[in-house]
Amino acid sequence: MFCVLLLLGLAVKSAVLAHWVLVGFLIALAGIIFVNLLALWRHSAARVPLSVLVAVLTATVILTTFYVGISGAIWMFPVLVGLRFAASPAQYQPARLVLIVMVPLVVLYHGDAGNAGRLLAAALISSAYLWLAEGEMVSLRAKLDRDEGRDPLTRAFSRASLEQDREMISRLAPVGLVVIRLDGVMALRNQGQDRQADKLIASVAREIIPILSTRERLYRLGNSEFMIGLAGWRAFESYELGQHICRSVQPTLPEGVNAQSGAAEVHDPEEFESALARAMAGLDTAPTGVAPFSPEVL
Repeated sequence: MFCVLLLLGLAVKSAVLAHWVLVGFLIALAGIIFVNLLALWRHSAARVPLSVLVAVLTATVILTTFYVGISGAIWMFPVLVGLRFAASPAQYQPARLVLIVMVPLVVLYHGDAGNAGRLLAAALISSAYLWLAEGEMVSLRAKLDRDEGRDPLTRAFSRASLEQDREMISRLAPVGLVVIRLDGVMALRNQGQDRQADKLIASVAREIIPILSTRERLYRLGNSEFMIGLAGWRAFESYELGQHICRSVQPTLPEGVNAQSGAAEVHDPEEFESALARAMAGLDTAPTGVAPFSPEVL
């Protein structure tokens, strides 16, 4: 929220200086961050695509450099670092390249060739360091995920972790179970499109994990299925969450891949397999989207 207030304050300052195009982009950026913050607080998916956020942020830095000069250009460096936390590599890496090229060119346009050269050199060095550091961070995160019992691809907990956690069911009962299946992913794998299938699985996990609290866990069951464990949830509540997740992720899936959900609840560790089987059975009878609710899941 502080960032939103800071951007609005900069917009007011820019209005005083009659930098109207910059004012528009600052207000747009503040609005995007605010809307997505509201979505985060409500445990839902981002309302404004991250690709739009990255594009507006990149344009704002370039415009700040154009209007303010070298003092505006220094904002390029925190943005180069922060972009990796704002979007996927396919989105932030082109934005980095645009900033590295455009910001020094704008400074050169103002006639400051010396600082333009220094900015270009510093940006190239910073980006090279970030590229190397991010590779190490990915490797380290994968190791830590394995140590925590997580799947390195999706960061969901593994089936082995699920087998250990089921012993807590009696203490946390009732425990809601939501199974999410991406119907069509196996067809992609059968066609030799394993990389695309992995990207889909990982993207869906990224949509689900932020909306879960510390008492709720996402587990990867197989090549195309996840399970969410919900401490204190009843079956009908779990069903509603499954519906919400399917509605959220379906627009992001390619043609031929459909999100389906099934729900159940469990009170005792010995009943877990039968409850999971009921949730999975709901997937087999579900149309595209979500499983029909029936008293059987109770």
